Amino acid sequence: MKNFFSITSITQKDRRQQLIVLIAFVGALVHIYNLGISPMNMWPYRAIHLVFGTVLVFMTKPLSLKNITVSKALDLLLILGGVLATSYIIIDYQQLSTRIDLAPNTVDLIICTIGIIVLLEATRRANGAAMPILSLIFMAYAIFGGGLPGVLGHRGYSLRRLISFEYGVNSVFGVSLGVSSTYVILFVIFGAVLEGTGGGRLFIDSAISAFGKARGGPAKAAIFASAGMGMINGTSAGNVVTTGTFTIPLMKRVGYTPLFAGAVEAVASTGGQIMPPIMGAAAFIMAETLGVNYSVVARSAVIPAILYFTSVYVMVDIEAQKLGLHGVKKENLPVMRNVLAEVGHLSIPLLVLLYMLIFTTYSPLKGALVAIILSYVIAMCRKSTRFNLGNAIEMLANGMRDAAGVIMACGCAGLIVGVLSLTGLGNKVAAVVVEIAHGNLLLTLVLSMVVTMIMGMGLPTTASYIICSSVVAPALIMLEVEAIAAHMFIFYFACLSSITPPVAIAAYAAAGLTGESADKTGWKAFALGLAAFIIPYMFVYSPSLLMIGSTGLIIRSAVTAFLGTIIFGHGIGGWLLHKANPLVRVLLVVSALLMIDSGLATDLIGIGLVVLAWILQKFVFKEAKPVLPTEPS
Repeated sequence: MKNFFSITSITQKDRRQQLIVLIAFVGALVHIYNLGISPMNMWPYRAIHLVFGTVLVFMTKPLSLKNITVSKALDLLLILGGVLATSYIIIDYQQLSTRIDLAPNTVDLIICTIGIIVLLEATRRANGAAMPILSLIFMAYAIFGGGLPGVLGHRGYSLRRLISFEYGVNSVFGVSLGVSSTYVILFVIFGAVLEGTGGGRLFIDSAISAFGKARGGPAKAAIFASAGMGMINGTSAGNVVTTGTFTIPLMKRVGYTPLFAGAVEAVASTGGQIMPPIMGAAAFIMAETLGVNYSVVARSAVIPAILYFTSVYVMVDIEAQKLGLHGVKKENLPVMRNVLAEVGHLSIPLLVLLYMLIFTTYSPLKGALVAIILSYVIAMCRKSTRFNLGNAIEMLANGMRDAAGVIMACGCAGLIVGVLSLTGLGNKVAAVVVEIAHGNLLLTLVLSMVVTMIMGMGLPTTASYIICSSVVAPALIMLEVEAIAAHMFIFYFACLSSITPPVAIAAYAAAGLTGESADKTGWKAFALGLAAFIIPYMFVYSPSLLMIGSTGLIIRSAVTAFLGTIIFGHGIGGWLLHKANPLVRVLLVVSALLMIDSGLATDLIGIGLVVLAWILQKFVFKEAKPVLPTEPS
């Protein structure tokens, strides 16, 4: 116990870092207390949630002006502004709720203005300038859009009306921040605790042990390690940094180029956000938006997630065949038995969480709280994973600190959602999209994909999903697409925007580890992930892939989709037995596209084309034999 009460890891930090850890730790405790012991009123609680995120962002990402004194003064001013704005809500929320939308006074407007300015700057610090700029464009539309002709016009709103509405419970403190302050924060804290106790090593070492010997093994290990880590951290760039530190050097060691290694890690890490049971933060917002239990969303994502990682695996395997790569020697790999003996017990909290989410009626919040407590208790049961008080504090603090960027993204997304709600722009854009596509579902899907990926570039997945689900989902639902399929389609492409140039966040993170060009890594990641781009179309046309329908239909759809994904990967990758002839590649791609529809006729035609492609590749377009040098006479 003496070791447990050691706080060396905290006291050795400088004062600023100590303060950050303390604030983050207190923030984590406040959230756990509110969600697990004594809930408070919605609006003040969300304000507390926002202020902790705001303070942590300004402290961890300070201004870097030439004049250090000015930088510190501005940071302090912004922190005080954030505290003032949220404190005003916490103290006076009962009276404020009755007048903020209808008759705000001068003090209300001043406080709301300060709160919005602080929110925009904190979001810029945490997530870049794209989202604050987009928010300002939408707010300008609310003020000046009344002068626009046609369907995009509206009756116009005064600055006074806009500001008071934007800093209320229908905008900044609306559904997005509500989900962030409940489900997201607890699951992010759980991920930080699980990783801090050694859970990350469990995923990484297990994947390397299982797949390291295979052809191009480290790249395949990266796929499964990233899938496992993605379940507990839910961010593509964070996943890249966590697993890529281990997998990228291994990939380079067996012969993959740094460019390819970085691209593999970016694509695999991006898929972590769609991997149940935890997925990314946007999945919780999807459940709230659809009004369903989170377990419904997690269950619906199982088959698409498997298809995603199958597509990446196929592309990696094809590259390994082209390069003639081998795996890592057995003696250089971690031994699975030893890995499980040392850290296997850390999987218990995740398994318990999975059981509670899928097989019980407990809420995800209770499941996350139980998993956090179990992670601490179980880690202390083994010497190899035991920790001290300083580590225990830091794990909770890391969770709160990791959530800060998501908190700001959800708050800022609330500004955009507020404008969409106030002006009705979301439904107007949906009507325009359907009109442009002339009611054609395929064309509407393509337009929706393009809109989602463009709006998602440079934005966190959560923010991209929140905005696009308000704008694009109504268009798909108008064409009688299942609501969960429409939202999953948007969520999927919001994730894929992380590897889509010119702003591919996950690829940029991977490039930082490989030293390669960020742009080249982005394009290579895009090429590797291209086979995954047909999967959302599959589950829109075949909702059975989202576990909707009879068991027999679900199984048949899953099998044909699995085959279609593999076939499409070989067509895109240009490999079947050996380097594929262009005609064979066309046949493979067409076959895969036919399998998008779950109809028996299209499936049979697709299978027939695959057989034809195999015959042509095997007997007509034979592999060219290498010309051996002749012996000198």
